[in-house]
Amino acid sequence: MSVMTQPDKRLAEAVAVLVEAIHHDFPMASTRPLAPYADEAFTLEVRIPVGMDRETVRDACLRHALAIEDQCGFFILTRVKVAEPVARGRRHSGLGRPA
Repeated sequence: MSVMTQPDKRLAEAVAVLVEAIHHDFPMASTRPLAPYADEAFTLEVRIPVGMDRETVRDACLRHALAIEDQCGFFILTRVKVAEPVARGRRHSGLGRPA
């Protein structure tokens, strides 16, 4: 059984607050954790649909991350990526291979 330390719990709460803020501002975005860089507490990938302005999303993510750093003391790096468009005419089985 794994026990969370107090700093781990606070980091998890900070990440949850950031994810909620991003989804509030950009409901079509998806998030997933990435391996953290050397001096960041956590790294979060934010994927946005094609056509959404990447710079606007990046700036908002940075504002939210800085506010969380001020409140909680953790810097969470966000990496904004535009999602790859899904190829038309191919169905996906959900098992990692086309149907």
